[in-house]
Amino acid sequence: MIYSFLLALLMLNVAETHPESSSDTDIPSSKGSMFVEISGLRNSDGYLLLALFNGEAGFPDDREKAFRKFRLKAEKGTMKINISDLPPGNYAFGVVHDENDNQKLDKGLFGIPKEGFCFSRQAMGTAGPPSFQAAAVTVTNSVTVQQVKMKYW
Repeated sequence: MIYSFLLALLMLNVAETHPESSSDTDIPSSKGSMFVEISGLRNSDGYLLLALFNGEAGFPDDREKAFRKFRLKAEKGTMKINISDLPPGNYAFGVVHDENDNQKLDKGLFGIPKEGFCFSRQAMGTAGPPSFQAAAVTVTNSVTVQQVKMKYW
């Protein structure tokens, strides 16, 4: 079923790129997109914050250094985000379920997160967040799919 959806999404992108006609002189796009499916949201409180990084600098804590940032109203269950117009390269993202809408991941005793979080490639660090390399996903000039699940303590 996801493959049918991705095919439809790809066809929609092709239709938008070349509205009515196609010729031998059309140049394919050199940019790609990342389709992110985030499952396991425990409620619809607050917002989902996603920060996409195109390098190690700031990953995953410094949202100001993110290549792109998203803030979406949380929906219990599964949410889907399509990040388009990405130059080919390596990207990693971190997601926070900001249930109290204070624009950050709340932590409790010993720095244990009180809100949901996840990273691309479902990467996890041993005593903190994963490295950029552990979470990195290669984007080419096509659709890259990432399925991740929120983690709550």
